[in-house]
Amino acid sequence: MKGFLVSLLLAVTVFGAFAQDIELPRPAVKSGIDLLQAIKDRRVSKAFVKREVPASELSTILWSGLGMRAADAVSSATKAGRNISFSGDNAYINVYVLTEKGAWKYIPDTYKLDFIAKGDLRATVSKASVPDAAIMFLFTVDNALMPSFLKGNPGIFQQMANATAGFAAQNMALVANTYKLATVVQYTLSPAGAASALGLGKDEAPLFIMQAGYTE
Repeated sequence: MKGFLVSLLLAVTVFGAFAQDIELPRPAVKSGIDLLQAIKDRRVSKAFVKREVPASELSTILWSGLGMRAADAVSSATKAGRNISFSGDNAYINVYVLTEKGAWKYIPDTYKLDFIAKGDLRATVSKASVPDAAIMFLFTVDNALMPSFLKGNPGIFQQMANATAGFAAQNMALVANTYKLATVVQYTLSPAGAASALGLGKDEAPLFIMQAGYTE
């Protein structure tokens, strides 16, 4: 019974005990909404109604963008083993979750949010921060994981990183839409602010943010 109650509480809210790592529930395997309908109904907004996202829904949204899966059984073009395609065998894109209560890094292979800092750091990351948004997702690239064939052309890798992170953001936005969340992708951010707030390493660079929230 105790385990059931803990699971139930996690399903209701993910950020109740915010100053710690968060174990996310396993992502859903079905949405009940047709993909084409999700594309048609996708909502973009910069105005939100303040409301938290349930842990179960957040887990599925994050998994859709950067979650683990088996390597491509047909071509084996990449061994990164993620829901988006990477050039090379390393998953060089990271996703951070920021709310009014704190900041976390998504760890796909353990369905976990690693705690980084307490408090609302969103305005430090981007002046476009919307206080009523449920979540700000920050996408970064780890340049230390650049494919060897691009070592001599970091400019091309930067373009590739933005495109790859865009694949993740698109997946996440469509899944968020199935949960009645609107999203908006923005390139307005402070690289220095993000690096300082989240403790990014010297090789990790911010790319863009996506804010998500309810509109009613």
